Amino acid sequence: MKAFIIIFVVVAALIGGILTLRSSRSAGMPNQDVLDRAKERGREQDAKDKKDSED
Repeated sequence: MKAFIIIFVVVAALIGGILTLRSSRSAGMPNQDVLDRAKERGREQDAKDKKDSED
């Protein structure tokens, strides 16, 4: 009887974890505009660093 309860609790925890990951998989991902701006800032900073190192 204890084994069934333990198995049930483990399966419930696994299912809960999977559902949580499924519903929050893109919650922290910024939209494409933010990524593009960050990429452009990175390029500008690299160009500025190269220019400063040449001087």
